[in-house]
Amino acid sequence: MNTPFISQKKLINTEEIAEDAKFGGLRILRVSSDPEVRDNFDQHRYRFQHEGEKRHVIRGTLCLKGAEEGYRICVTVHPSLRQFTDLVRYNPSDPPRAVDYEAIGMKAAHVKTQSDFKGAKANNRGDFRRYILEAVRGERIAYLPTVTGWQSVEEFEEDPQPIFVAFDEANPAALYGEIYLPKRPIMQADGQTQTAALFEAAQNRLVIQGGALDTFFVTLEIELKVSVEAAAQSFADRNGRGTKKNTNLVATFDTSSALAKLRNKAIKGTIFEERVADGRSTGATLTAVQNIIDASTLEQILLNVISHGNRKREHIKHHHVEAVLPYCREFLQMLEDQFGDAWRDTKQPDTYRRLYVHGWAFALKALALAYNQVRRDKLGPIMEAMQKETATGDDTTEQLEKRFAEIVAEQSAPTPIISFDEFKQRLAAVDWRRDRRHWIRITGYLQDKNGTKKTATLKSTGEIVVAAAASNTPAHIGQVENKILSATWTDLISHESEPLD
Repeated sequence: MNTPFISQKKLINTEEIAEDAKFGGLRILRVSSDPEVRDNFDQHRYRFQHEGEKRHVIRGTLCLKGAEEGYRICVTVHPSLRQFTDLVRYNPSDPPRAVDYEAIGMKAAHVKTQSDFKGAKANNRGDFRRYILEAVRGERIAYLPTVTGWQSVEEFEEDPQPIFVAFDEANPAALYGEIYLPKRPIMQADGQTQTAALFEAAQNRLVIQGGALDTFFVTLEIELKVSVEAAAQSFADRNGRGTKKNTNLVATFDTSSALAKLRNKAIKGTIFEERVADGRSTGATLTAVQNIIDASTLEQILLNVISHGNRKREHIKHHHVEAVLPYCREFLQMLEDQFGDAWRDTKQPDTYRRLYVHGWAFALKALALAYNQVRRDKLGPIMEAMQKETATGDDTTEQLEKRFAEIVAEQSAPTPIISFDEFKQRLAAVDWRRDRRHWIRITGYLQDKNGTKKTATLKSTGEIVVAAAASNTPAHIGQVENKILSATWTDLISHESEPLD
């Protein structure tokens, strides 16, 4: 038997591939513009094409970012959840074992450039994971920001090095092709919490069995040739600059979260529909009457109704909505029954926000808190169930609803401070004129420059009244709630105005 002869071809080593100075020294094969390079690539003559165990291969765009004096070299890819965890490797919320030398190096960089997953950050990770799972279950559309990460400058100097194969060069600052990326961990410059949540979601039974590992996609931007010092500066720049978001606009644009769906269902058919300020059009100021309330305040009020302010918006889940919706609607309808006539008149000489305490955001929040206390027999078990439920994350929506209903049924119903009927009777008896002495005692009054009481003249009667303050603080909110529910609530029915001097 003759020994078979397999011809051997000399492979082109990585160091023989030219470094591109414009792209920070990255080795680039321009197969779209160089016929010889293309032929070599098609014939698998490059050594890196035979080193699949050393590099990830994924298609994306190689970009230059920033100013010419200091370009950042970035690759943007769109991996599946499975590819994302395989590429990144480093879960920032789960420190690596000591045997993983490369990950330990990333951990050292993490200590210098990121913060630990403790307190609020740990809670945010759980909220982000639940957001992802809600998208997998079809309860919302996932609007995930780009995760930005980096590999260190050492990757350009050690084997294996990153290599980019350019298939399209129409834009000299953004080449499309394949990145051959060293199989080393990717550190997050931004999107650390999302990364940790994605790693957790990738281990979820619902995700695995439903095939979402290969059908759930994210966007990952990887910056190449980054030093630890540059990464630290990147972190500082990303987190130390920016603008404060308009919370009303964000709340208005949000239509897929559980609280947004609850809000829209609760106001439908009530006086609040079409009269919620979004931060762009006429607001809900002291004098404007076109809108009754702004979107952010409305959400805070609903949280007060549901949980006495003990739950955040991200804690309200889709399977909670039907349980709490009747009480949110009942509260809003109660407000309409009590104050609707004043709110409907948008052309009165003296706007309701000047005359009635219920035009103040803090008073509406206080009434919501008081309503929760009045409906403790109904809302108490729901609040307890929200705190006690422990979703595994791989449950279907039907399973979550069923388990939540079971937990609610197991809770005991506390006795309200007063009945709902008595609560409504008290609200009807209160004098809500904001210049009344009982409100000034709670809220205080505005002052002129000389320190005396500031006054306002009512256009409807010519009466001069003291201008009440309207501080939207927890202290004032609590005082109003406590007063309405206390035995001395009858102090609020007086028609005596605050003296001018």
